Amino acid sequence: MDETIPRGHVAALILASFVVGLGVPDLDFLLPLRHRSALTHSVVPLLIVLLHPAGRRLLPGLALGIGVHLSADSFPNAMTGFATVKLPFAGALSAAASYIWLGANALASVAIGAVTSARVLPLAWATGLLGAVAAGSVIYLFVTDGGWPVLALAGAASAIGWRVRRRQ
Repeated sequence: MDETIPRGHVAALILASFVVGLGVPDLDFLLPLRHRSALTHSVVPLLIVLLHPAGRRLLPGLALGIGVHLSADSFPNAMTGFATVKLPFAGALSAAASYIWLGANALASVAIGAVTSARVLPLAWATGLLGAVAAGSVIYLFVTDGGWPVLALAGAASAIGWRVRRRQ
């Protein structure tokens, strides 16, 4: 990022774009698309953002927000009908394919967000920012349908990682 922009401003922009990113997948409600459109419930919005010269400034936060949203969408009450991913002009994916689509795009989005955050901020700032994003994610997942399984998996992975690290 531009070195003339204070780090605090960069971090604030990333946090703001994270909050916006949480809602980006559901833009399909406002567009002539079916809910859980493959176009909005994927990394496609991130590619569109990169078409604009200033897009890379928004990319880290948007990617993290989209990734958290897709993580919650990966755990519907039932992967049928409304919950399945819809391909434009081709219909809905199967339940298994919808799980794979949402999971793969959630992981890709979170990875893009984490890597690009670390590239635009020094390590200490990026670590603090990702901590704030994690806190925001917990709040989002706590109040969102499908959030409990994501929180349980993240908690289990964190506990396992902490125990493995303590043994080393």
